[in-house]
Amino acid sequence: MAKFVVGVDDSESSTKAIRWAAHAAAMEDADLTVVCAYDASVSNYAPGLVIPQDVVDAISAEARELADSSATLAAEVAPDIHISTTVVEGDAAGALLELGKDSTVVVGTRGLGSIRGLLLGSVGVSIAAHHHGRSVIVEGASTLHEDGPVVVGVSDDPISDPAVAEAYRQASLRNVKLIAVHTWSQLDADALHGYGIEPDAIARMSDDAVEALAERMAGYAADYPDVVVDRRVLPDDAAKAVVEAAGEDASLIIVGSRGRGGFRGLLLGSTSQKVLHHARCPVMVVRQ
Repeated sequence: MAKFVVGVDDSESSTKAIRWAAHAAAMEDADLTVVCAYDASVSNYAPGLVIPQDVVDAISAEARELADSSATLAAEVAPDIHISTTVVEGDAAGALLELGKDSTVVVGTRGLGSIRGLLLGSVGVSIAAHHHGRSVIVEGASTLHEDGPVVVGVSDDPISDPAVAEAYRQASLRNVKLIAVHTWSQLDADALHGYGIEPDAIARMSDDAVEALAERMAGYAADYPDVVVDRRVLPDDAAKAVVEAAGEDASLIIVGSRGRGGFRGLLLGSTSQKVLHHARCPVMVVRQ
């Protein structure tokens, strides 16, 4: 059975992450776990200071209250799903990666520091880079549009295949249009002409890109006959093209991941990282 884990703090982006996760869990008939992590270590205070137990208890109680109120909000969005809460002391990203091993992990993009610092940008990047399942980053300043199109970035190699498959599934679940974006040059058409590339050569490159996109998406139409697909093939920066295709009305952007490497961010690739930083709607990263 599918499971969702959402990390919470008391920021606006956390509220949107909870709403998104609850709605998505309801669509997939999945359980939802609300996780609140807090850090009461001496590193947050003066060096060598021993933190009184009553202070630690107060921080823990605040985290528990936040987890419970977040679960209440989730239940208002999706009253028919099973919702549980978990409060942990320690690193937020590490806790979410451990608790969400077999789940879709959802976080917001901003936090406020101290125990409210769960959803700092670094946490979102760490989840997206290192989680081996689906991870969703919900942009704090955006408006959630559950009935907007799903947008997927499609490369000309198998790296994006899991993202394409998930994009079809999400579009079908939401009963919305799928926008598939494929770029074949970092430069736009005017720049290519400016470099002296002949129009016939540009046309051939464009035709080759259309064929490459068709190959990457072959077979899915039979599995998802209900999904209407808008294919966009153009010369442009890949991340820019995906973000612009999504605009502010998309319900979800889906991008792939290289799925190898060990350093922070290495698993994402530059295109996925750019999309995460600039998207105005939730972004799902799907591991290869």
